[in-house]
Amino acid sequence: MLAPVYVEGGGDMTRVVTCDGEMWNDPRPVPVVLKGVARHFGVDLTAVRERYGDILGRRLHVPLPFAPRLTLVPVKMRLPRVQKDGTTGYVATHLIERVVPGLQTTSCTLHLRGGQKVECLQSSEFVVQQLRNARIVQTFYKETMNFGITVPL
Repeated sequence: MLAPVYVEGGGDMTRVVTCDGEMWNDPRPVPVVLKGVARHFGVDLTAVRERYGDILGRRLHVPLPFAPRLTLVPVKMRLPRVQKDGTTGYVATHLIERVVPGLQTTSCTLHLRGGQKVECLQSSEFVVQQLRNARIVQTFYKETMNFGITVPL
């Protein structure tokens, strides 16, 4: 998970939570950390957003596949203190066990493996739709990866 957080004395940072439950704050904002993750996996974020955005018929909040079992879903996680601060974080779909509606219609809680909970500033219906979109993206991603193209030597 990549979550935008404000840290006293540190400003706008990214809370990184691994699949193993390790957690730390990275001093860079979420988009910069996301680009680093994409580089690690050899993924062109612009191309991925365009390809899967076309499939889903949307340009914003497109789930991002990095590997057959790693797709990150963008969700709004905070209100910005200043206009340029990001509000979007990314959660690995395979970590989400359930989505619980919040007290307000524009909030919900993601229950993750390991007992962690993540507050979202979007409706549970929107997040559930995001998870459906992530399954569609994963299906297309796996088909693309299994296409079986061989390059002659």
